[in-house]
Amino acid sequence: MQTLLIPRLVRGLPVLLLALVLCLTATSEAEAQSRGPISDTHDVGLLLRQLDGEKRVLMIGAHPDDEDTALLAALARGYGAQTAYLSLSRGEGGQNLIGPELGEGLGIIRTGELLAAREVDGARQYFSRAFDFGYSKNAEETFGHWPEEALVRDVVWVIRTFRPQIVASIFSGTPQDGHGQHQAAGIAARRAFELAGDPSAFPDQLELGASVWSPQRLYRLDRRGGPSSTVRIETGRLDPLLGASYFQIAMEGRSQHRSQDMGAPQTPGPQQSGAILVEDALDGSSSRAGGSDGFFAGIDTTLATAARGTGVSEEARLLELVSEYRGGIARAVEELHPLEPARSVPPLQAALRSLSEAVALVRASTPNLATEHFLAVLREREDLATRALLAAAGVTVDVRLDRDRLVAGDRASADVIVWNGGVEEVTLGAVGIRLPEGWSEIPDGGNGAVLPPNSIESWTFPVEVPTSATPSQPYFLRQERSGDLYEWPADPTAMAMPGNPALVTGAVALSVGDGPAIEFHREATYVGVDKATGEFRTPIRVVPALSVALEPRVLAWPVDRSEPRSVNVRVRNLANGESSAEVTLLAPEGWETRPDRQVVRLAPDGGEASVEFRIVPSDAGRGSVSFHAVATMNGRSFADEVVFFEYPHIEPEMRLQAAELVVSRFPVSVAPDLTVGYVMGSGDAGLQALEDLGVRVEPLGPEVLSATNLDRFDAIVLGIRAYETRPDLIAANERLLEFARQGGTVVAQYNKYEYPAGGFAPFPVEMARPHDRVTNPDAEVTFLDPEHPVLSSPNALSTADFEGWVQERGLYFLNEWDERYDPLLEMADPGETPNRGSLVVAPIGEGVYVYTGLALFRQLPAGVPGAYRLLANLVSLRGSEL
Repeated sequence: MQTLLIPRLVRGLPVLLLALVLCLTATSEAEAQSRGPISDTHDVGLLLRQLDGEKRVLMIGAHPDDEDTALLAALARGYGAQTAYLSLSRGEGGQNLIGPELGEGLGIIRTGELLAAREVDGARQYFSRAFDFGYSKNAEETFGHWPEEALVRDVVWVIRTFRPQIVASIFSGTPQDGHGQHQAAGIAARRAFELAGDPSAFPDQLELGASVWSPQRLYRLDRRGGPSSTVRIETGRLDPLLGASYFQIAMEGRSQHRSQDMGAPQTPGPQQSGAILVEDALDGSSSRAGGSDGFFAGIDTTLATAARGTGVSEEARLLELVSEYRGGIARAVEELHPLEPARSVPPLQAALRSLSEAVALVRASTPNLATEHFLAVLREREDLATRALLAAAGVTVDVRLDRDRLVAGDRASADVIVWNGGVEEVTLGAVGIRLPEGWSEIPDGGNGAVLPPNSIESWTFPVEVPTSATPSQPYFLRQERSGDLYEWPADPTAMAMPGNPALVTGAVALSVGDGPAIEFHREATYVGVDKATGEFRTPIRVVPALSVALEPRVLAWPVDRSEPRSVNVRVRNLANGESSAEVTLLAPEGWETRPDRQVVRLAPDGGEASVEFRIVPSDAGRGSVSFHAVATMNGRSFADEVVFFEYPHIEPEMRLQAAELVVSRFPVSVAPDLTVGYVMGSGDAGLQALEDLGVRVEPLGPEVLSATNLDRFDAIVLGIRAYETRPDLIAANERLLEFARQGGTVVAQYNKYEYPAGGFAPFPVEMARPHDRVTNPDAEVTFLDPEHPVLSSPNALSTADFEGWVQERGLYFLNEWDERYDPLLEMADPGETPNRGSLVVAPIGEGVYVYTGLALFRQLPAGVPGAYRLLANLVSLRGSEL
């Protein structure tokens, strides 16, 4: 917990209200990190919409991309409601269009995509502990992975911290939701709605500082806003501040889900989102009106009503101050001018004075549940009004560290920059930086400095990283999961948050003209310049001094191969000084590595060296064993790879993964002297797997596919979703089919609906919508033709080859196919009709064509022997054998 980040105004708040304050600060800072400090009329106007009244909506779904982004944008940007989306999972079980990451890595990417979407639509983001284990077909199956009570507990926690009047469940909690995780989300939302206000429910949360909270209305979303909707909100209305409709803004946010191929057109014109009333604690006082009033009809959202219920002894004065505050906000709206936003400064200053006195009155009163809630409301208004005032006054605050990656024991410097671009002078109070607990405290500076209009000033502060500093891995990855639930951090203020709190924050106290003193906090970033794209910003992270990676991470090793094999250990220096390290590769019992150790010398700031080790196999036979790489420098050992996630549409993130190699040793054969071409799709391990089996493999880029003679290949394998990600493959598809007609083998791994719709297979095929899949990785598999070459040569496959599979059997199975295809396998999830479209083979001319929806892309990185044996049979297949 970063205790020094707490604004002086709120020290002493209960921990849960403190969590709200920190969340607000982090959210407001995150909105501007990618573009730096801002100050314009657009931002002032959007902030002013949030300053009067108290409207709060929590939307609940199961995954990234479940949310109704148009409704979020309309409520948050248009109606000024405090709006949030709770995604139970981070989407770890899905597929990845933009890279090879799966599992936890994909969860990091999709967390970043949700935050990028929230930056566009203006809502906040929360998560439960649920790890997305993959597709499920009913709620019972889901609750086997996500215990229902644990899931409901997490949703209750978010309701009690965010305090919404309205809970909007995306799903009904019934089979009509489809995905079992969707059903579970609907069930958890309804139960949490009922339990959040019950002090006997999850009382340990109250011991952590939480307080009960009873939402007043539960809705289920109806995205089309049809006649059954209780409330319909127009999302296609043009907003003059945004220059677009809420639907258009939402589609910009929707398009941030790039790993899920969610790019959407920003269509102009009328659009609606709707919601169906499920429960109403106000005894039917809802209306069927449009706009946010329909959501909140009958709910008193005024600040005055909240003030009356606090029990403050000087209630009359408190109500007077609230009225003065509201009057100041109303005048600020009236005075806002697109070319002269500073006109709104005086009324905003008056509003802040009234707000500050109201805070003091409430804090001086006897604490109770109502005062705590109202104090959080006032603190939120103070934060928003401060941001609006600075933007209107043309004052920007920036905090920059001189590097983005710090190692334990490092020294750096932080610059706090204040630019007065307005028309009045600015008087500065304390200027400083706030560091994590345990780091050295730096004295503030800047007291009494005066900045005239159109002037800039900066202060530089030293930052010393303690030797005890731990790497900035996301909190949910720091401990082993309990089944398919992450472990919450010890710090309750981080629970349900998207990631870690800011590492270094700047704090500036100032006053504009003769206005009141205000305090503003901003996260420190590193600002660099890319010669091609210009200025960029990245967050500050603590990293290990050395990153150690083993390549490959999984190695399939046929038992009949006894010759040593080579692996590489790559060491990267993340510190800012030159270094040398001793590298060893630790072998399991019975195995040997050569040489014993090697020394590498590394240039500073990213210098790398790669060393080769030879692995001598054991005579122990079959099974899996692990090797671990270790680099030792100055008496300290490093055994983790620092994996950076750096995609242009999300904020950079990092994680640690053990420098481990898993060797899977099993009997497998391939046809001799094979040469295989591989068309990489959205990312899978097939090419590496074939190399492990001793096959000559060549990745096929656009030039080869379009013009080069393909006759030198015995087989060509298409990576997953290749027709979706490789336009050159579509253009070359006829050449590929001709290659098969002339005697080659084509193996197409799973593709989506583009595949049957495009007619890319040699003979007609169809997929159901939604597509057929088998989600149980242990589902029984029946061989329809055990003697078929795919199942019998060169490896005689059996049901044992389908043991140990992970996450699922497969997806995007065919449900109809031309009679020239032979289906080879039958499988189904419990209680479902058996499906035969997971693996089909057809002769074409002198060659052969294969389509398989089996999830080899998940099994090969997991070292599942049967998946390698099946792949070996597929590339060894010849048309003459059929």
